[in-house]
Amino acid sequence: MMENSPRVFEVDKQDLNNSRVFHVPEYMLQDGEVRLLIDEFALTANNITYGVFGEAMGYWKFFPADEAGWGRIPVWGFATVNESLHEDIDPGDRFFGYFPMGTELIVRPDDVREGGFLDSSSHRQGLPLFYNRYVSVSSDPGYRADYEHQQMLFRPLFLTAFLIDDQLAEFAFHGASQVILSSASSKTALALAWHLSQRGIETIGLTSKRSRPFVKNSGVYDKIVLYDDLEDELDIKASVYVDFAGNPELMSRIHHALKDDLKASIRVGATDWKSGQTASDEASLPGPEPTFFFAPDQGNKRSEEWGAKEFNQRVTDSMLAFYEPASRWIKSVRGMGDEAIHECYERVLKGEALPSEGFILSFGI
Repeated sequence: MMENSPRVFEVDKQDLNNSRVFHVPEYMLQDGEVRLLIDEFALTANNITYGVFGEAMGYWKFFPADEAGWGRIPVWGFATVNESLHEDIDPGDRFFGYFPMGTELIVRPDDVREGGFLDSSSHRQGLPLFYNRYVSVSSDPGYRADYEHQQMLFRPLFLTAFLIDDQLAEFAFHGASQVILSSASSKTALALAWHLSQRGIETIGLTSKRSRPFVKNSGVYDKIVLYDDLEDELDIKASVYVDFAGNPELMSRIHHALKDDLKASIRVGATDWKSGQTASDEASLPGPEPTFFFAPDQGNKRSEEWGAKEFNQRVTDSMLAFYEPASRWIKSVRGMGDEAIHECYERVLKGEALPSEGFILSFGI
């Protein structure tokens, strides 16, 4: 096939180490559809989590692959309308949203308004609206041209952190005097630690020796504890544990160290995705049973309680304040073309990417 034909990065659902670039057949738009050319997208450990939980959480459903057994990992990025058969969407319009790691996406816009639209394609029916909405760059109060890379790297992760912080505050931090975050160098953990620092909540970052300098330099943690030193260095007092690593052994160590002093155990991601594949009898752990945090549930709840306008304003104000420090912690690393995307994917998958790196990728079409 032609090198400039539509293509998409795919992974073996059963083995994320096995990946390929698949050439997609040319597609002729139907009435009401729009062709978006994907400009750039971010790749982080969070996207690996989408792959790990692809079946359990329905992430494979957003962009179904043509061949059985293969999946398309979702990413966040920007795209420009190349062709439109929808009366309210014009060529040249630009949107931020959820995409496959590919060159284009066909959408069927619905609920079109100044701020963007929902993709009403049949295969996306019943999926969380949070992932189906595309935000118009021209009318997005949270868009800043000089922070595009930060938006791709952090915006969805920031929202998750905002909602975790909001839920913790709603429950008065479960009576805890400290919040412990695993995978402290991950982008969602950094965003949550930043939120907690605004509240003056004591925040403990668990990290590796390799990532310790980066985590310390962020300035958002009150104390940094290495995984190897957990039992010796962790203060035993009323605590909340927020698990971004998804490592059952680490979770067990936390529960056994804190026992009844652990007031809540919240699972969010799986940056240590290989360990996360191991079964764990969580119900037998001392302390509270771990619960999984699903951001859209808290987001929908607050949107109903506060109203969508107020909710969006709160998130936007907080996010814009966060981008400046985030731009000092994370430096963008750009990659273009099939080989660069493969290489960056392998680095993120194997945990070889530096915590200070933020991959911004495109196929270069």
